Amino acid sequence: MMNIKRRFIAGVKCPKCEALDRVVMLTSADDEWIECIECGYSEQRPTHVDEPEIPAIPDEIGVIQFKPRRSE
Repeated sequence: MMNIKRRFIAGVKCPKCEALDRVVMLTSADDEWIECIECGYSEQRPTHVDEPEIPAIPDEIGVIQFKPRRSE
């Protein structure tokens, strides 16, 4: 049996029906996706995320980018 963790995402609108607070994130050992419990819309999380480019010249704002921790 596959163990799926469900978490509602507060303040998020469904991309399809635009229902507020009806989107849930589902996580299994191998996959992660979102679903709308109102209309059934589903979207997979991208498996490959490109590293953001670091500008050669720092901007004036001083934005700091953090990399997410990898759980093991």
